[in-house]
Amino acid sequence: MQFFSIYQPHYTIFKLSDSLTLLASGKVRFYGRVQETLVQSESAGYESSNFDCCLQYTEKILHPKFIVGFTQQLANEACDINAVILYTRRRLAVCADPKKNWVKQAVHILSQRVKKM
Repeated sequence: MQFFSIYQPHYTIFKLSDSLTLLASGKVRFYGRVQETLVQSESAGYESSNFDCCLQYTEKILHPKFIVGFTQQLANEACDINAVILYTRRRLAVCADPKKNWVKQAVHILSQRVKKM
């Protein structure tokens, strides 16, 4: 296992990584496989991360065993609402309400996975 910090890595270096954990203000903002971020950005024609904003939340509860990563979307940035974007094993991105208990539990479980690494 390797730990390193890179400020704006070149795309060719970034895609060599297996997993990605982004921290901001001491909190996990994204945890997941690098391939998930690459698939999303490459399909949009970019060589860097490019995420759409969530406009509404899912009504369905996802079981944590189906979630492989997450990103936190903050309303004070480019998007209108706070959201947790959950990435599933089926390569879906699901927008969830960060105030819901099941979302908090899923984020906690994924954060614990990071600590065990």
